[in-house]
Amino acid sequence: MLVRIRHATRFAYGQEARDSHNELRLRPLDAEGQRCVEYDLSIDQPAAVLPYRDFFGNNAHSVSVSAPHRELTIVSQALIERDEQVSNTYPEVTFRTFLAEDAAHIRDYCEFLNPSHYIPFSERLQKLFWQARPGDSEDVAAYVMRMVQWVRDQFDYQKARTNVHSNLDDILKSGSGVCQDFAHLTIGFLRLAGVPARYISGFLAPNKGSTDLGEQASHAWLEAWLPHAGWTGFDPTLRYRTDERHIKVAIGRDYADVPPLKGTYRSNHANQVMTVDVKVVYTSSTSLTDDLNSQAAQAQQ
Repeated sequence: MLVRIRHATRFAYGQEARDSHNELRLRPLDAEGQRCVEYDLSIDQPAAVLPYRDFFGNNAHSVSVSAPHRELTIVSQALIERDEQVSNTYPEVTFRTFLAEDAAHIRDYCEFLNPSHYIPFSERLQKLFWQARPGDSEDVAAYVMRMVQWVRDQFDYQKARTNVHSNLDDILKSGSGVCQDFAHLTIGFLRLAGVPARYISGFLAPNKGSTDLGEQASHAWLEAWLPHAGWTGFDPTLRYRTDERHIKVAIGRDYADVPPLKGTYRSNHANQVMTVDVKVVYTSSTSLTDDLNSQAAQAQQ
């Protein structure tokens, strides 16, 4: 299955901006069942671009635009080959057995067991966790799925109630949130239970028969470390295991580690307008360039 992703970010400034420095995490990872066949990053201003790998192994780019400019557009395009997801079954492991190895888990996965910027172990979170804590004889994988579904059953999907800077207490107070919030909340419960869990940013390909997801194409979910299985993806927003529709871009402790784009600039005017357009579509072309040229030709007809 081939998927083409186009992520365009446009900045418009009230007055000329200069010394713009941005950090991007938009190139999808090469991971199990997923390959980035082709990638292109374009900037409509003269820019210095430096690709690098961050602490968690994510593909990142540093983009610097020094000259004065009133607008800046950054377009990321990727062609992804995604294998069909195969569901495997593994022997059950109870929490009693799993937590007997807690010292080893802390040594190997401390970043994904401790509180983080958007996932504080607040009193409010701990009280709610106590209502849904695992039993000693409960299977670890079954508990993770139970919490994925439980979180989504407790909270409504509403975009206006939270934002990218919301932490767990914000969603607990509002009773609603978006995919980022559901991932953060589920990760918080799992970490309190002693299960390593990490935040995943990425894209969600459309259902078969559809062509694009519009604003829902950017997505977030989590991976939990399970005995025998290792890192395993779960999507609290959709209440199920991740599948071939989920295209992984970056891994982190929470959103603070993996924003698609963040940066600074200098200007005599504080007004800035940012717009983001994301398209995720299936394609039969094995070349990103051929696919784009074909679309341009169709548009001219």
